[in-house]
Amino acid sequence: MAFLGFIFRRFRRFKALVLRGIYRCRGRWQCRLCGGTVDWPRSVGAAVPVRIDGVGHVAIGERVMLGFLPAFCLASGEILLQARERGSCISIGTGTAISNNIGIIAMKSVVIGEGCLIGDLVSIVDCDFHGIQPATRHQSVGEIMPVIIGNNVWLGSRVTVLKGVTIGDNSVVAAGSVVTKPLPANIVAAGVPARIVRQICG
Repeated sequence: MAFLGFIFRRFRRFKALVLRGIYRCRGRWQCRLCGGTVDWPRSVGAAVPVRIDGVGHVAIGERVMLGFLPAFCLASGEILLQARERGSCISIGTGTAISNNIGIIAMKSVVIGEGCLIGDLVSIVDCDFHGIQPATRHQSVGEIMPVIIGNNVWLGSRVTVLKGVTIGDNSVVAAGSVVTKPLPANIVAAGVPARIVRQICG
C-alpha cells in the first residue's frame, strides 16, 4: 500500500510538471500570435490553463503561482491576462499566488506587487470598457486609470478591483467586495463599495 502511495505521488508530481510546461507554451504562443509579449520565468508554476492575449506586455515575476487545484474551480479554471493595447502592461510581482478563474485586463497598466494572494473569481480592470454617454457608448472604452496593488495584499474570493484603485501593502479585501476607491496599507476592507472595517497591526 505504501508503494502504491509512493507511485501515485510521483505520478501526480510528473503530471503537474508536464501540465506546467504545456500551459507555459500555450500562454507564450497565444501571446505571440496576438502580437503581444510576455516574460514567463521557468520558476513560474501553472496549475490551470493561462490565456495571455492582447498586443501589450505581460510581466510575470519569479516563483509566481498561477492557479491552485484544491481551490474553487469553474470548468478548467482558466486565468486571463490581457494587456489589450500597445503600450499597456500587466505586471505580477515575485512570489504572488493567483487562484482559479481570474481575469486581469489592462488598457494601460495593472501592477500587482510581491507576495500577494489573489482568490478565485477575482477581476481586476483599469477601465470601464464602455463610455457612459449613450451616443458614444459603443465606440469609447470610457475612462482609463491604472491599478496598483501593493506587496503582500490579500484579495478574497470574488473581489472586483476597478479602475484607478491603489491598495496599500499588507491590506486585506474581504470576499465579494468591490473596490472602487484607493485603500491605504495595513487595513481590512469589505463591502460594496469596499470600506475600511479595521486596522491591521504592523
